[in-house]
Amino acid sequence: MTITLNDIFTEINFQLKKENKFFTSSDILRIINRTAFPRIAEDIEYPKATVSGYLTSGSYLISTPADFIKIDRNSKVVFQDGTGTRDIDPMEKHDIGLAEILTATPGTPGNYYMETETLIGLYPPCTSGNFVINYVKMPTGISSATDTNELTERCFMAATYYTITECMLADSDE
Repeated sequence: MTITLNDIFTEINFQLKKENKFFTSSDILRIINRTAFPRIAEDIEYPKATVSGYLTSGSYLISTPADFIKIDRNSKVVFQDGTGTRDIDPMEKHDIGLAEILTATPGTPGNYYMETETLIGLYPPCTSGNFVINYVKMPTGISSATDTNELTERCFMAATYYTITECMLADSDE
């Protein structure tokens, strides 16, 4: 059996009616796509994708893809240059220090950190080479009754009850 957006709507509306709460389909859809699915994807680290690219000498920032949520904690960030392939370990930016990052001599990166939500930093800045990053991506948005995505089957109840919770919280703010 395939779970669709209509199945999620049906369960949400059934549960909200028991509480005498009513939300428009567009409000529920917005919560599902912008809040429930991204939060579930981050928590269960699924769906996943890979980004790779080439960096020139002295580069230390990598822009994340538009569908990036976070780096997959079960995978390694990999850097490859003329000396070989190396797994790069996570580190907090404040543990390295901004002055150290900006004045470091380019070499083979040993650490990565999140510069911002859309930038991954490498330390030390790299000599030219390739990187590969496995990450958790934003689930495909759904909009029509027969739509499914990566999470509708495996996370039907989580999406349903997370959305109901968000609806109840939104209703209590009024």
